[in-house]
Amino acid sequence: MSTTRSTLDTHTPGDRPEIDLGGGRGRRWILLAVAGVALIGVVVALVLRFAADDEKTVAGSHFSDDFAIAYQASSASEQAFLEYLDKEIAPDYGVHIDGVGIEDGNQLDQATADGKYIANIYQHKHWLQQVTDSTGMRLTALGPVFQWSYSIYSARFGSLEELPDGATIALLNDPANTAQALWILERAGVLTFKDGVNPWAATEQDIASNPRGFRFTYMEYGAGPRTLDSVDAVVDYNMSFVDAGTPDDQRIYAPDAPKEFAGQLVVGTAYLDDPQVAKLKKVFFDPRVQEYLATNDDPDLSGQLAPVSAS
Repeated sequence: MSTTRSTLDTHTPGDRPEIDLGGGRGRRWILLAVAGVALIGVVVALVLRFAADDEKTVAGSHFSDDFAIAYQASSASEQAFLEYLDKEIAPDYGVHIDGVGIEDGNQLDQATADGKYIANIYQHKHWLQQVTDSTGMRLTALGPVFQWSYSIYSARFGSLEELPDGATIALLNDPANTAQALWILERAGVLTFKDGVNPWAATEQDIASNPRGFRFTYMEYGAGPRTLDSVDAVVDYNMSFVDAGTPDDQRIYAPDAPKEFAGQLVVGTAYLDDPQVAKLKKVFFDPRVQEYLATNDDPDLSGQLAPVSAS
């Protein structure tokens, strides 16, 4: 099919000059005009967007009244905790808690340091120290808000006493969680540490005695449930097993969690003096929070997140 290009053939004084709609300078003029209008539209949209953002941000603060709190995406317990705060505590302070699940801890911490999120809740102070030492991220813990229950599980034996001599026990492979697992075993009386060892920094080399000859193997974070069938016992966070549907009767030793490994409320160091961070602290450290952690029957929380212990 062909097309016929039409032009305006004549004009009288006062009329617009000839415009060739099919090409030439006329066509370029039209394209430039359209492009100019489009550019103006983009600029206006951006101005409106940033104006809207400014309206959301509280005066004198980097943050709005909608507090984006990052947590580990695989943790139903951390999500449930934030939902409780949003429903029961945050309204009393005129704010909203918006939980953001992220699985990559480095991404989560970097976004917190950069002020994309006002805080995160996925780490204890020893893990945080590992992060800041290795990456240089500027992060600060404001204090403990809960404790993860950390237990020994076994699909083969019904109690810690039933574990045979030479049993293989799987521990998380990062230094802080390895120490926490060894500390559980030390507190259970099945091994001892050398004199002067800080239990929250212990390694296999710090073991003074291991009379039952337990052997240790190491696994990635979150691998506890799928490791159960290949070892005699696993030391890991309760929430990993609960989320995986592991039967409760496979939890063979469940001591109280030490305060050393309490989950921290962590913010970007650059925002420590931000007035909204001050309001954030009021929400998380409201006295009702610890009482709720001690008494709730939420299946996503009870037995997984505990109140902060005295020691």
